[in-house]
Amino acid sequence: MKENALRRLAFHEVVFDDGRILHHAVVEVCGNEVLNSYTFNGEPAMTEWIGGKAFVEKGKIRMLNVRLS
Repeated sequence: MKENALRRLAFHEVVFDDGRILHHAVVEVCGNEVLNSYTFNGEPAMTEWIGGKAFVEKGKIRMLNVRLS
């Protein structure tokens, strides 16, 4: 997969550096740059389920013990 391809990643929880927290959230990324984020119900199409918790800091995504390939 191209390094700069758009990806939709789903998490149980996404914590932002401004204090916001989204539960059951999709984060759209290009590389590690966050383009968009939103909560979801059901199973969003074309989305990779990562699970766990992600952090968005200064517009970049950080995940513990997860390697995107």
